[in-house]
Amino acid sequence: MNFCKHSLVAASALLAGHVFASGFGLYEASSKSYALGGAVLGRATDASANFFNPATLTDLTNATVTVGFMTEHPRARMKTSMGGETADMNPGCFVLPHFMMAMPLPWDFTFGLGMMPEYGLGSKYSSDWDLNFNSTETTVQSITLNPNLAYKVTDRWSLGAGLRVLWFDFEQYSKPIAARMHGTDYRFQNRLKGNNGMSDYGFQVGTKYDLLDNLSVGVNYKSMTRVHVKGRTTNKLITDGPDAIETAMRAAAAKNTGSAKTTLDLPQSITAGANWDITDTWHLGGAVAWTDWSSVDVLNFHLCGATKPIKLKWEDTWRFAIAPSWDFAEDWTAMASYVFETDCCGDQDSTMLPPSQRHMISCGLAWHMMKNLELALTYGIILMDGAESDCTKTVKDATGAVVESTTYRYSAHRALSHAAGFTVTYSF
Repeated sequence: MNFCKHSLVAASALLAGHVFASGFGLYEASSKSYALGGAVLGRATDASANFFNPATLTDLTNATVTVGFMTEHPRARMKTSMGGETADMNPGCFVLPHFMMAMPLPWDFTFGLGMMPEYGLGSKYSSDWDLNFNSTETTVQSITLNPNLAYKVTDRWSLGAGLRVLWFDFEQYSKPIAARMHGTDYRFQNRLKGNNGMSDYGFQVGTKYDLLDNLSVGVNYKSMTRVHVKGRTTNKLITDGPDAIETAMRAAAAKNTGSAKTTLDLPQSITAGANWDITDTWHLGGAVAWTDWSSVDVLNFHLCGATKPIKLKWEDTWRFAIAPSWDFAEDWTAMASYVFETDCCGDQDSTMLPPSQRHMISCGLAWHMMKNLELALTYGIILMDGAESDCTKTVKDATGAVVESTTYRYSAHRALSHAAGFTVTYSF
């Protein structure tokens, strides 16, 4: 009996759910930039320029440090076609720290360094929910180390570029059905865990131009990053049965416990935006981003000596943001933003990510506590439009032959995520 195919399904579910650009691509480079929906392509608001557009680092004329954290609390209620059953997804609260700095150099250069979780995902269902054969819990974590160099070509035009070094880690649990024998579904507890050892990297290139004294535009390109994940898959029998069957099933679980690896191409993206000082106190930012998820066509998984290509049906995503802000007092700025993000899931065979389009509404306050010290506080909510996707259950007999293969539809209802954060920016 070869259980690797069940592990392959689990792995495909994990990475199919790792659809960062469609709601789980993290933009928490600072509380202030989050409150502005990432619409800071034309002008730097703090050292988060390292993440959004390295060319805007030249706007920071003093050495600047931005440090803080954001929190995310995703929740959803899933409904399946298996009798209309529902299940809650509530993985808890995640804390996402960020550290950014900028340092002006001679000859109109500026050095920047950023460190933040660029990608992340968390989902957790009850262990007995209808689709537990696909997943019960998944955690994806990452940290991107991002050194950049910007150059002010003219008084109005700047260029910037940098390296994006990525650490990527995942862990997933599921309860796949290994075989059906004498009317009993024998299940394994499957754990899939691995990381890339911070060995993968990409790059980014950005530019900004001041069309007018009060109007700036910017564009940033992030390259594809090829991630090589290595880890281990383990299986444990959790169904009781006759001694002879249990012995055979435990042997199958041990046989199919071993190394696991895959290569995933995180796609390229282009973001463009503008920042306009309407008056001395009113400001407006806008941005649009495209991510090339349709280029991720096939994932090849290698588990327990077996290889299987997983064909995906992902689609390119678009993200639109608009962000007004108001200096309502000498030392205070109020910020708000609305972001719309399209869904890339298509007909993914995964329960990791609720399929949906996303509406993100954020607000925040920045207090210029002293001339060189600013505190920013942010709150946001992500509302997800329910959409449908597929999930396939495969059951085999003792010989490994398929006796049942059924595709179920599932959809997300009442899906949302709360976000809040705090950032301190200090200019020397």
